[in-house]
Parts: sequence; C-alpha cells; structure tokens
Amino acid sequence: MKTDLSFLSVVADGPDDYVIGNGETFVNVPGVAAAVVAALDGTRTVAQARAQVLAERGVDVDVAAFVAGLEGAGLLGRPRRPPNRWDRIRPRHVAWLFSRPAHAVLILLTVCAVAAAVADPGVLPSLTALVWSDSLTFTIAFAAGSWILVLVHELGHIAAARSLGVRAELSLGTRLQFLVVQTRITGIWGVPRRARYRAYLAGMRTDWFLVCAGACTLYFAEVPLVRLVMVICLSQIAWQFLFFMRTDVYYAFANAGGNKNLMADAQAYLRAVLRGADRTAVPRRSVRVYAWFLVAGRVLGLGFFALYTLPITVEVCRRSVAELPGWQPVAALALVAAGWLLYLGLLGRRLLRSRLLQPLLLRSRSL
Repeated sequence: MKTDLSFLSVVADGPDDYVIGNGETFVNVPGVAAAVVAALDGTRTVAQARAQVLAERGVDVDVAAFVAGLEGAGLLGRPRRPPNRWDRIRPRHVAWLFSRPAHAVLILLTVCAVAAAVADPGVLPSLTALVWSDSLTFTIAFAAGSWILVLVHELGHIAAARSLGVRAELSLGTRLQFLVVQTRITGIWGVPRRARYRAYLAGMRTDWFLVCAGACTLYFAEVPLVRLVMVICLSQIAWQFLFFMRTDVYYAFANAGGNKNLMADAQAYLRAVLRGADRTAVPRRSVRVYAWFLVAGRVLGLGFFALYTLPITVEVCRRSVAELPGWQPVAALALVAAGWLLYLGLLGRRLLRSRLLQPLLLRSRSL
C-alpha cells in the first residue's frame, strides 16, 4: 500500500536539522528522515521509499518503524480543530502590514519621532506628567488602557501569523506572577526559521508604531491620553525583555540560537547541576548562558512581586476603601479583584492540569 505524507510540512532549520509537522504537532528530525517524508508522497510504498532513500543517501532506514513513530506522535492525520474567528483573516488581508512599503513607513515615522523629541524634549513621556489630580482615576485609566493596548499588541502577533498562513489562538495565561494575554501560534514551526521573527516581534513592532505616532502627535498638540498610550507601550516593550519568562524576546532569542526547547533545556541543565549529575553531554553554550540568566531573572521577578506588586496592590485597595463611596474607588477595587481572581484561577487550573496529566504525558523526542 502506498503511503502519502505529502500533507506534512518539512522545513530546514539548520545543518542536518529539519522540522516536520501537520500544522499542530511538530517534531525535530535529521535530514535522512526528511528525505523519507519527501519520498512518501503517495506514489511509493514503504519498501519503495526505503530503497529510494538507500540509493540517494546511502542509509538503510527502517521506514516502517519511522512511520509508526510518526503515528505515535500524532502526525499521520491532519489536526481536527474547530475554526476560530481569526481563521477568517486570509494572508492577503494582512500581508501588506509586513511589506517593504510598510517597513519604510515605520522607519520614516521613527525618524519623525526622533526629530520631534530632539526639537521638543517635552514630547517624551514622564511620570510627573502622568500623575493626574485624582490618583484613583489615573489607576483606572492606566489599568483599562493597559488591557486595551495588550490586546492591540496581541493583534499584531495574530496579523503576522495569519500573513504567514499560520493559525492563531488568543487566550489568557500566566507568566510567574503576571496575568497575560497570549497568542498561540504552534504552526509557526511550519514556516522557515527566518520568517518566524515576523510573528515573534510583531507585537513589539505594533507598540513601537504607537510610540512614534504618539511622539509626533504631542509635537503638535498636548494630549494626556496620548502620553498614557506612549508610557504603556514603552512599558510593554521593556517587559518583553524579561525573557526569563516566555516573552517575545525569549522566542526570538531561542530562534536565533536554533533552540527548540530553550527553557526546558535550561531547566534540565540546572537540575543536573544541582544534583551533581555527570554532565558529559554538555548542552550548547546558549543554553548554559540562558540557564543562569533564568535563575537571576526568577529571583528578581519574585523580588519585584514582593517589593512592588503586593505593596502597590495593598495601597490601591487601602486608598479605595478610604475614599468609599464613589465610582472611582468601587471601580478600582473591582479591577484589582478581577485581576487577581483571573490570575489565581488560571494558575490553579494550570497546576491542576499538570498534576493530573503528568502520568499520561509522553515526552516528545526526535524521531
């Protein structure tokens, strides 16, 4: 019987390094395995594909066992996923956002923003300019604006993914003590390595566009809301560099180093160091460097949580209670409560799932 694996994507990811997948599940394989997938295009049997690979590569591959391995990894069928609203966005609808003319416009806008800041340093946002007379009103505006602009940031990722023909899914998640909106783009492994940067960095690119547009606007007119947008967008860009978490910069860094599971590899390396295990198979340098950055980042992250997040939350709640009644204190308390309830609910669900599913999970491996 002839076997057809032509629906699988095969992407070269480095020297003798390929990623094959069905759009949802992906595995890392050597070049000879990619040659097997190419040979099984529906015109050959398993035996014929084995003979062809032997003739072309000089390697006798047990093709039947390889196909069985693909089946065990869930790669022999197309993923069955219900359509979502983002599937309606076709590549042609958003590809222009990442075209050369679009890049040129962003560069020109950046130059204009720098010129505006040089001509009038007052266009640059400052914390003193953002403190409104009513602190609770500012807190509410900052919180609401942050969530709106986080969504705009994620829409940048979605547009980039859809421009590459990759499925995108939006959801809430957690990163250490942070409640985050996240875009799931697993199918990005099915596009060339260089093209992945578009999806990884699209959110920061969107933030930067808004920052530059805001600077140009403030040069001509003083608009407090524009200053607020600039501060939030700049803080979002800075947050992405905390790549001891899975941020946009983390994924770009991992992609640059060719690391498929950078955080997991770094954690495994740290566990081996703590156990004093024999580390004859030393991981690549980028993994070792990231491992210690991961330790320092986690310590700093927990310190930030203890010394900033908790105190400021307590202070907002104290001020809100002191100023009751009124819509501002009620709204501030509601925002704080909603944020923490969402965070704790998502964190609890994730921990429960990991506890329940851990015995059933089979660790992915290269085939």
